[in-house]
Amino acid sequence: VDAPNLDPKAEFSSLVIPTMDTLRTDYVLTKLLTTDKQVVLIGPTGTGKTLGISNKLLRGMPKKYMSNFINFSAQTSANQTQDMIDAKLDKRRKGIYGPPLGKKCIIFIDDLNMPALEEYGAQPPIEIVRQWMDHNGWYDRKLIGTFMNLVDVTFCCAMGPPGGGRNKITNRLMRHFNFLTLTELSDDSKRTIFNPIVSAYLGQVPNETKDTTSGLLVDETINLFNWVTSSLLPTPARVHYTFNLRDLAKVFQGMLMNDTKKLEGEVSIVRSWVHECYRVFRDRLINDEDRNMFDEVIIEKCQQTFGYSKEEISPNSVLLYGDILDTNDPKKYSEMPDVSKVKSVMEEALGDYNAANTAQMKLVLFEDAIKHCMRISRIIRQPLGNALLLGVGGSGRQSQTRLAAYLGDFECFQIELSKNY
Repeated sequence: VDAPNLDPKAEFSSLVIPTMDTLRTDYVLTKLLTTDKQVVLIGPTGTGKTLGISNKLLRGMPKKYMSNFINFSAQTSANQTQDMIDAKLDKRRKGIYGPPLGKKCIIFIDDLNMPALEEYGAQPPIEIVRQWMDHNGWYDRKLIGTFMNLVDVTFCCAMGPPGGGRNKITNRLMRHFNFLTLTELSDDSKRTIFNPIVSAYLGQVPNETKDTTSGLLVDETINLFNWVTSSLLPTPARVHYTFNLRDLAKVFQGMLMNDTKKLEGEVSIVRSWVHECYRVFRDRLINDEDRNMFDEVIIEKCQQTFGYSKEEISPNSVLLYGDILDTNDPKKYSEMPDVSKVKSVMEEALGDYNAANTAQMKLVLFEDAIKHCMRISRIIRQPLGNALLLGVGGSGRQSQTRLAAYLGDFECFQIELSKNY
């Protein structure tokens, strides 16, 4: 596999780096789809099923193929599924429907095994797909008794293994598919993916950084990820301790947000890396025991691998990164060592918010509140950044979100839940 040439300024979520596994899957997928075979990709979360198929269907197929994307959820019904597919097909002649003449339609169904089981254990959306597989069509719901034959249609599906909201699928449907299984990426594949990204990014840093730094950062992040996934396992009290490859990528995505002009030497790069590891992994931990254990591991890695002590990494014991001190447009994300400066900017923003809104927020910005606000601010400035805030009532989830949204010039919309929602 040739090493890719990356643009360091490209959007992180748009970077696609080929590995031996993805090239292999891509080749087999092309062969199956161009010979009108039904395909299902099976693999755990974060192995690139959706991204791989989307790239293939949108960019890598011959002109005569058109694609239709459907996402299954627990609430998807058979009628919705039928309507979504029918809407993309034209009537060719009586009883025969298909894509425009000369075209072929590939229908991509993501999360095939998500639909909830009905009373008798079947999954209605899956049964309607099975009806097409067995009989090449289904019945028109408006003209009772009229059978609709669907031609020039191929199904390509992706699903995770059963468990955690996903169900087992009937073998009557699965017998029609060709299976492609994606396994968890090996550590070598992870290095292949992340090494070029970090190297391209560190190439922009003005001061000389050792060539080995990017390799060490990637290796230590992978080791840390492996330790987290093996030591901090989900239990009934900590059901959200589910870490996957997306979390590993989020560490590097966070590092790439940094303003490279403000990084001075290796210590500031390592500091930025420690901060991102804290945000991605440590913020999910719910008790001091787990947090202290995580702190020990990361301090040990800093000392043994990079040779920096705890005091060098966080001189004033607070690691704050954000873009609220930057007055330029677009704002640059960088380290904010002066907590008092951050506090004054936030208090000013809070005053402006209260002046502009009738619902007043009377907040006292102590250190933890500032940290929480910066965490939320960091997530919402990332593309595809979503946050779930866990905490007891009155811990400031709503007010901190409103303040972080105001600081980032976002509009805050709140869904009002009512009885008949």
